[in-house]
Amino acid sequence: MSAKNKSDQVVIAGAGPVGLTAAYALLRHGIPVTLLESYADVPTDPRASTFHPPTMELLESLDVAQEVHGMGIEVPKWQFRDLKKGLVAEFDLAILGDITRYPFRLHCEQHKYAQMLLSKVEKMDGCEIRKSRNVTGVHSDENGIVAMVHGPNGTEEVAGRYLIGCDGGKSVVRHAIGVSFEGLTFEERFLVLTTPFDYTDHGFKGTCYIADPDRWYSMFKVPAEGPPGRWRVVSPVGPDLDEAAAFDDDACQARIQAVLPHPEGGTFPILHKNIYKVHQRIAGRFAVGNVFLAGDAAHINNPLGGMGLNFGIHDALNLTEKMVAVYRGDAKDDIFDLYDRQRRTVAEEYLLAQTAQNKRDLEENDPEARALRQKEWRETASNPESAREFLLRTAMFKSVERAQSIQ
Repeated sequence: MSAKNKSDQVVIAGAGPVGLTAAYALLRHGIPVTLLESYADVPTDPRASTFHPPTMELLESLDVAQEVHGMGIEVPKWQFRDLKKGLVAEFDLAILGDITRYPFRLHCEQHKYAQMLLSKVEKMDGCEIRKSRNVTGVHSDENGIVAMVHGPNGTEEVAGRYLIGCDGGKSVVRHAIGVSFEGLTFEERFLVLTTPFDYTDHGFKGTCYIADPDRWYSMFKVPAEGPPGRWRVVSPVGPDLDEAAAFDDDACQARIQAVLPHPEGGTFPILHKNIYKVHQRIAGRFAVGNVFLAGDAAHINNPLGGMGLNFGIHDALNLTEKMVAVYRGDAKDDIFDLYDRQRRTVAEEYLLAQTAQNKRDLEENDPEARALRQKEWRETASNPESAREFLLRTAMFKSVERAQSIQ
């Protein structure tokens, strides 16, 4: 089944968590891969960190689920809160324990996942990793693809049977194949403050969404280098505020104190500050001939709900399963139309829709609408059947089921 030469390899642009997932899945079936990546080492700045239950189940197919579990922390309960009123509703994923071995969100920073996969693929036969390389263009025909790549030694060409663009929201691969990326960019940006202060001792669960018409918050705990871990506190920043003002120590302290005044009247240590633009966009096609898009190259969304990384991993495993079938001779190239239908449909119906709704819920400024929404959260959480249905959607079981239903 394995490809016989370089012209039959799969070229992957981007060696982040999605590209590495695709590479590892293909290499395990003897399909050679060349990974092209602009970085010299895996970036370790704060990025995605949530693995939902269906993703953990999918990672069992790669025999890495337990390894990922060992690097993370279980978060079985999460909360909706109101900035002024406190706890509104709490949801417990244990209610799904009858259908999954992972009735929790696993929090594990994506760079740990990427580093783990990189350490595996770089030892595997048929894998070539070229770092500090930027894809600058793509040509394709019925015989395969050629990626134009700029690196330390100038421009080179890398040929293969297929190309998977996992090269992020600004994907050169997507631009090269002329695919649209419709959607919007939010006016406000998201500011992330990281602190070692443990909110768990003050009634906060490992994930909290805090509603407020003036400034909402999203908070979650990550394992960092070990117990007690660290907390990331995310909140919006206006479009006209420059970075220096956003990072001002006093301003950041006031922002974080608004969630919970320091219990001892002191200041919270802030270990890291980050600010970034937020988008909701989706590619017009995920497959064009023998070129494919996955992860942020195919869809980008706000992080409220922790779904983006998961959808990217699902993209990678859906696509590579179909590639393996084609290499084996069990399917023809038209199977990739199914990849496009399945993954683009659920990205529209679940990823973009749910994360956009999450943001609207947190920033709702109409008092009656906000009170009604919070009443719905309380009633949903208190009713086992409603809570179960709600968690099946927000924990991504419904999106997996929907993708599987599309033929």
